[in-house]
Amino acid sequence: MRPAIRTVRTVARLSRGLSTSQTTLTASSSSQSPSSPPTCSTSSIAPRNLPPIRYHVFNSPLPYTVGLELQNGIIERRLKAREGDKERGKQDVILFLEHTPTYTTGRRDNSPNPDTLHPEERKVQNVGASFHITKRGGQVTYHGPGQLVGYPILDLNAMELSTRCYVDYLQRLLAEYCSEDMALQNILAPHPDGHVGVFSSPTEKFASIGIHLRHRITSHGFAMNITPEPIKWFDLVLACGLADVRATSLHDLLETASAGSGLLPPVLPSVQGVAEGLVPRFQKAYGREVIRLDEPGGGADVEELREVIGLAEREAERVVKQMGGWRSEPDLSKRVL
Repeated sequence: MRPAIRTVRTVARLSRGLSTSQTTLTASSSSQSPSSPPTCSTSSIAPRNLPPIRYHVFNSPLPYTVGLELQNGIIERRLKAREGDKERGKQDVILFLEHTPTYTTGRRDNSPNPDTLHPEERKVQNVGASFHITKRGGQVTYHGPGQLVGYPILDLNAMELSTRCYVDYLQRLLAEYCSEDMALQNILAPHPDGHVGVFSSPTEKFASIGIHLRHRITSHGFAMNITPEPIKWFDLVLACGLADVRATSLHDLLETASAGSGLLPPVLPSVQGVAEGLVPRFQKAYGREVIRLDEPGGGADVEELREVIGLAEREAERVVKQMGGWRSEPDLSKRVL
């Protein structure tokens, strides 16, 4: 039987006394038809009455369950605030973070038998990473230190934005950051065969997208490998169900580009540096001002965000201390094949 700890089905809420109602819609990150005609413009113009999107960059990796509970707690608070006051619950936020080593898979990734281990989970037992079945779209992927994870929590109804365009803009802004800000050539987004994500070639991928919607409010989001640290973990699984595609990282691509051009080695960006660099891209893509969570103002909704994020940071510190830290690479000596 599957140990209960490996599957995230309902989680304890950081917000007190709130319900555990289920999500109503999932958007897939696995593929789209390469022949589908484009339906989204190059940028979004959001309604003018929306407040600025707030963002927060975490300084230390979060255990996956803490990050999941945080997203759920923020959405639950928004929905509860709306019940009492229609002017409340409008505050969007983007969470930028790293996770401790974790494999996840989406709800569309059907296991042969829900009471047995997922086929990919068998490959990574005892290597030093947790494994979770989530409600996002997409198949198996890895999250861990050296990888930037972005969780935009946005109300698509208020933004008058379709799910398809939301994903399209997200994919596009990641690609444009790499091709324009990082000056990388031949960035593919999506894959020539239509797979969603950001690729450096038809056989190398460095950013994935998998989202989840509840009452048209987004959660989950994207993951981009910044340093090479995640690659050894990715090599243990069939990531995103793509047998002919391997994981690479932004640092690897920058160093390869520098070596090929004969230029001096580049200044490699940090995970937090990439997060800050993506903020103007979010502003351009979605037509919204994006400001730091700790900037003054914002009213009760922003104060609640600061509170729940502060709780999550303290909980992450406690859990990581209890775990005794995390491994920088997988422990293959205990792997069972």
